[in-house]
Amino acid sequence: MVDLYDRAKLLDEVWSEPVQAVAPRFGLSDVGLKKLCSRLQIPTPPRGYWAKVKSGKRVPTRPKLREYTGHPSHLYRPAEQSSVLDPVAEVVDSRLQRVLTFEQQLENQIVVPERIKVWHPVVAAASEALARPIIDQRGMPQTSGNGLNISVSAALQSRALKVADTLLKALEKRGYAVQQGKHRFEVVMFGHAVRLRFYEPSLRSDYKPSAAQLAEKAKSGWSYWPKWQFTPSGRLQVMADDGYGGKITDSDRHSVEQQLNKLIGSMSARAVGFLVRSERQAIEDAERQRVRDIVLERKRRQDTEKQRLAKLEVDAQNWRRAQGIREYLNALEQTTEGHELSAEQLELLRWGRAKADWIDPLKQGVADVLDEEIVIPR
Repeated sequence: MVDLYDRAKLLDEVWSEPVQAVAPRFGLSDVGLKKLCSRLQIPTPPRGYWAKVKSGKRVPTRPKLREYTGHPSHLYRPAEQSSVLDPVAEVVDSRLQRVLTFEQQLENQIVVPERIKVWHPVVAAASEALARPIIDQRGMPQTSGNGLNISVSAALQSRALKVADTLLKALEKRGYAVQQGKHRFEVVMFGHAVRLRFYEPSLRSDYKPSAAQLAEKAKSGWSYWPKWQFTPSGRLQVMADDGYGGKITDSDRHSVEQQLNKLIGSMSARAVGFLVRSERQAIEDAERQRVRDIVLERKRRQDTEKQRLAKLEVDAQNWRRAQGIREYLNALEQTTEGHELSAEQLELLRWGRAKADWIDPLKQGVADVLDEEIVIPR
């Protein structure tokens, strides 16, 4: 399973004991542990902290653990470190371990029967396809279409079909689905589609022309034949995902029939490997999204502050404009003291003070013609 650092636990440890005592639990030096804490954004005690603790002097209080905003990959704990920290840490994913334990038990040993009464539909279709095979470049018959992938000599076909039938039934009995894939039938294990191939390797040697071919060449002076000739090896081979998901082969000690449980274990290991990687990717994506959300929220708050500040500055400027207009009108009014104001001057004072009130942000609800948005029709 994916193993992450427990930041809260690590904070508690480095503030409870000196780093020299904590570091060996992580398989690190004291400098390495400090660097790890720095990457994980975990504050460590300042220089001289433990000497002050020992002498009974006052020391800084333990800081609170802040939200992690670093790179998500720093949160993953290496496998070798996990074994140092936790003596009972799992070496193998628990889901895979259950499969391996099940396949190793004697009562779950897969046995290929001598006779098969009811064939698996996929294998029955493959048997019909082998009755009308395509011939590969080795001269070996092979199933055509998008059915089960079988490429063996005629001598091995009966045996290959029995092995295929037994294996598919055993997989379905274990809860794995056998389904039609894009090109061939696939076995779905832990959400991953595994392709199976039943194959007979060939022995390659220099091509030896027949007497008729040699006679034809002597007669016409020209002939063509391939560089290599292939001879069936007589050994059956079963591959999952072209061998990347496991491969079993007839050997002098063990036949393919005796290794079917081993193959299922290998197939499960590949499927669980893909599953673990996808889970880890999901955790990384979620952590990356969480960090991004934090940054976006900070950016949103910053933008809001900028907008509020800009509005405040505009309001302050408008207030100063309104004050300037009022001061000017007051000065204008004072210059005419002792004289009766004309109708035009009175109108200017009224109009100007109304405009000052409209500009002034402290005067609420003042309407004016300048508020209107006038659109001239075409």
